[in-house]
Amino acid sequence: MLRIAFAFIVAVLVASAAAAVIQTQFNLAALADLAVPIDGATRWAATQHDLLHFTPTMAMMMAATLAVALPIAYALYRRRLQRAWFALAGLVGLMAAFQLIDYLAPMPTLLAVNRELLGWALMCLCGGLAGQLFVTLGLPAAQEQNPC
Repeated sequence: MLRIAFAFIVAVLVASAAAAVIQTQFNLAALADLAVPIDGATRWAATQHDLLHFTPTMAMMMAATLAVALPIAYALYRRRLQRAWFALAGLVGLMAAFQLIDYLAPMPTLLAVNRELLGWALMCLCGGLAGQLFVTLGLPAAQEQNPC
């Protein structure tokens, strides 16, 4: 049980930090497209700021998504021993979470990065990363050969 909790926490934190960095870089690229000068120091400062301030928000979204997606992945895994179910569940779960959040948010999209297909895809891949980290850290290889 401790291994599962550790794997869940690490997956949430790493994937949320990755999503924060992606979100920051897309926002900075949008500003650069508007001819706002962005040097390396500004880019680094903005990234650090978002790692501190956006990661917790993303972690809440990620944790809620994985709390639903990973049990579904485990049920599928028990039927067919495929670790890829976990990455797929994280990816699809985050896709659904973004759609739900954007539907409920008063603005067209809550996260600007999700307005572009590439940004949305990269953010959703962070869910896949979370699922893969979870199964890698939380499911020992020996269990795959004998899940009982």
